[in-house]
Amino acid sequence: MVWLRIRRTLRTLPKWQLGVLVMFFGWIFLTIFGPYLAPFPTEVAEPTTRLLPPSGTYPFGTDENGIDIFSRVLAAPRTDVVIGVVATALSVFIGTPLGVIVALYESRGGAGSTAFAETFMRLLEVIQSFPVFVFAMVLVAVFGGSITNIIIAIAFVNTPVFVRIVRSDVLSLVQRPFAEAARAVGNREVRIGFRHVLPNALPTVIVQVSVTVGFAILLTAGLSFVGAGVKPPTPELGAMIASGAKYLEIGQWWAAFFPGIALGLIVFSFGVFGEIMTQVMEPRAVRRETDRRREHALETGADVPEVPEAPTVALSHMSEPVLAVEHLGVEAVDSRQPLLSEIHLALEAGHSMGIVGESGSGKSVLVKTLLQLLPPELTVTSGSVRYLDQDLLTMTKGSMRSMRTTQIAAILPNAKSQLNPLTSVGDMLRSALQAHEKISAKEAEVRSVQLLEMVGIVDPAQRLSAFPHELSGGMAQRVCLAMALMYQPRLLIADEPTAGLDVTIQRQVLDLTRALAEDAGTARLIITGDLGIAAHYCDTVAVMQAGRIVEINETERLFDTPRHPYTRHLLDCVQV
Repeated sequence: MVWLRIRRTLRTLPKWQLGVLVMFFGWIFLTIFGPYLAPFPTEVAEPTTRLLPPSGTYPFGTDENGIDIFSRVLAAPRTDVVIGVVATALSVFIGTPLGVIVALYESRGGAGSTAFAETFMRLLEVIQSFPVFVFAMVLVAVFGGSITNIIIAIAFVNTPVFVRIVRSDVLSLVQRPFAEAARAVGNREVRIGFRHVLPNALPTVIVQVSVTVGFAILLTAGLSFVGAGVKPPTPELGAMIASGAKYLEIGQWWAAFFPGIALGLIVFSFGVFGEIMTQVMEPRAVRRETDRRREHALETGADVPEVPEAPTVALSHMSEPVLAVEHLGVEAVDSRQPLLSEIHLALEAGHSMGIVGESGSGKSVLVKTLLQLLPPELTVTSGSVRYLDQDLLTMTKGSMRSMRTTQIAAILPNAKSQLNPLTSVGDMLRSALQAHEKISAKEAEVRSVQLLEMVGIVDPAQRLSAFPHELSGGMAQRVCLAMALMYQPRLLIADEPTAGLDVTIQRQVLDLTRALAEDAGTARLIITGDLGIAAHYCDTVAVMQAGRIVEINETERLFDTPRHPYTRHLLDCVQV
């Protein structure tokens, strides 16, 4: 897939960018082989040839020591580029994990986590308040001007940049639906941060890497220019510019001109290369024609697969409900505004209950409360949520995480937004499996194919390599359903499972969900704003208004003889 993206990107690039790309690889080539291509020695002085102008023998002339400038320009990228790349790599390898960790702490909420994040970020601001060049120069002056110390100094001043960029992106991405879906299948916060969220922040990091490499090369040259960097006679562009600058006044321009041009072209080519890499990393950069035809066929109804039979599970009849919610209350921490109050409901094994109500009635808050996925700004103020004999509200995050997907599964709204946009279907399924089992990648792949077959996806082995944008809405929802039911959980919570799907696909997904859940004896809690879905797929229906359940009854009775005025209002709206 990566090679396909590269080919597609190269075909769409303007000619000037292709030229810069060739120049970039030319500098990389000189970084590796430049010293061996130099026609003259690069560090041996020759007093008899001092400051000779450009000629056939010396294309760029000679410097104050009589050394061929062309040879030194060929050899200098090994010093400048290596220092810039290694220093930037250190900045990325140190700053990126720190940025993820700080963001995860900050997103958790709580006084301790917030204090840690605030203290850390204030410390970075103190470091960044110093002028970068002066700060680097001081570090080199204190610890010495060896190449190792120059690399460490440049890495130190650039690390806060990557911490701040990654922290900012992770704080935004960690609240995205696909991160929430990763929590719902039982992933740890650290795994979500590094495995699911960080890859989506990499395009921004890569652009910054290319800019930082160029800046690091300039900083290396600047330190050498003022005498605090690489020492002569090592070929280095900044030192060459500094030694040649004093001869500009007497018309001997070549000693500074050619190294200056080389330095500018290196920095420019690294910047453009970063932009090209950003395009390559975008999965939408490639889409094969065969996939387009196949998706069109699926979306138009051609070759719609039949719902396969799922393996049945023998269940004993239980006297107690699978889910029991009593006196549940939730409110906003800052405003103390109640969002849920006095919620009561019970759900038995094998049965389905629908929660209906208008937008803002509290349905999604109820789902997040049941799954222990409430954001830090909301808190549970009262009540209990019992799953069999366990109170979910008092469980630790680790215990709750192990139950997600294996015993309690969730299908969240807008399937495509629940899937990681930079991760293939196969990688997502393998990640969900490996979050709960210690299995090999090969075994996880076999299981993933079986799961896609279970939910009726055609060509499951081929679909493992597809990205979310390459799936139709119905196929994306089937993938979410496969992850939710991979362990045949006792309780399935479906929050608007058909949002964004057309009517035909809605029916297919709901029929498939019901068939698989009923065969496994799974209790289903379906949150929906569509009364038709509740009437057709639920045994009982609860009506929510302003954070309270105002009526609950068997489906047929509730629709035939609604008791609460709000229920009658909802039914009247549908009839109109």
